[in-house]
Amino acid sequence: MRILHVSDTHLGKRQYDKDFREEDIYDTFRQIIDIAIKERVDAVIHTGDFFDKNEPPNKAILVALKELKRLKEKEIPLIAIAGDHDSPKRGSSIFPQRILEEEGLLILLDHQNNYYKLNDVEIFGISHVPLTGVKVLKEKLEKMKPSSRKSILMLHQGVNPLLPYQYSYQLEVSDLPKGFGIITLGHFHDRIKHVLNGGTLVEVAGSPDIISVAELEGYQKNKKGATVIDYSTSEPSIHYINTDIRPQLEVTINTNNLEKEVESFIIRLTSLINGYTKKPILHIILEGTPRKKNEIVNKLRDLSKVSEYYRIAKDNTSYIDETKNNPKVSPTSSLDEMIMDYLVKVAKYTESNAKLVLSILKEENEDEVYKLLRKFAGLD
Repeated sequence: MRILHVSDTHLGKRQYDKDFREEDIYDTFRQIIDIAIKERVDAVIHTGDFFDKNEPPNKAILVALKELKRLKEKEIPLIAIAGDHDSPKRGSSIFPQRILEEEGLLILLDHQNNYYKLNDVEIFGISHVPLTGVKVLKEKLEKMKPSSRKSILMLHQGVNPLLPYQYSYQLEVSDLPKGFGIITLGHFHDRIKHVLNGGTLVEVAGSPDIISVAELEGYQKNKKGATVIDYSTSEPSIHYINTDIRPQLEVTINTNNLEKEVESFIIRLTSLINGYTKKPILHIILEGTPRKKNEIVNKLRDLSKVSEYYRIAKDNTSYIDETKNNPKVSPTSSLDEMIMDYLVKVAKYTESNAKLVLSILKEENEDEVYKLLRKFAGLD
């Protein structure tokens, strides 16, 4: 029994609001279907954020329909859970995966129907649960009792300490249930492998394309793609299959030698381009002394010769003076960490209240925001 694990495909994503990036995401999804068919897997599991939004663009739905029909023709079932991006933002809405389920193209496991038997492998799955539902989620996880190690649990949750950013998790590793052969996670976009006490393998497939600049380090180390889970024995083994995606590179340029550094980089990248199937995206980090904006912009235009798109990701040539009211922020801090630092150190919120404020800022579901506001106000 061989199963392909894929996650966080984010169909419909328009990174940097560029048409070509939306097409890149569709192309990567087609590669995933190609991999499933070429590898002759027995099934595909998808651990959430199939679409980038709960109301995806028509083209995203059309691509999903066409590609999943290819799987169905090969009699390869797709078992899926929904992620936070897929989740309804209003109580009356539905998961967009229901459209694909109605066409017989996937089986969606959710909060009511969370079990599927694939020959001798048991598959349990729970679609994403927001912070306000964590208590119920933990209760459901405690009740999940697979009959053997030939079992898979699918989740789309932040799990501490696997998620690298503080305050962005709903579960601790200790909350994960025992007895499963493998626990497959979505939500994280980098590949991760972890073994729990007792031998259960925790496997994060990551996103098959680069969805955020925060993933560049993980991409350089582990690439992107999908994971084949092999259950030919009683214990699972895994191996990665990479997707061929548009490269994204961080480039540091010192403004003290702007012209020379840009020209030197173009020469270096020109020698690499022949090995790429697509021209790269460049994320520019400026170092050195401040220069006139038009001088920098005019010279950086030369990078269009060797890139599809470039952007100034960080400008370290100018600084804001710190005052006693401004907490020091590490340049590697996540946005969540910076917000938490401000709320706790400057606004003097308790950590628990600061976490509630952060959850309100991140939550898009109107009903969940209302619950969080009531909790913050002490009404619940």
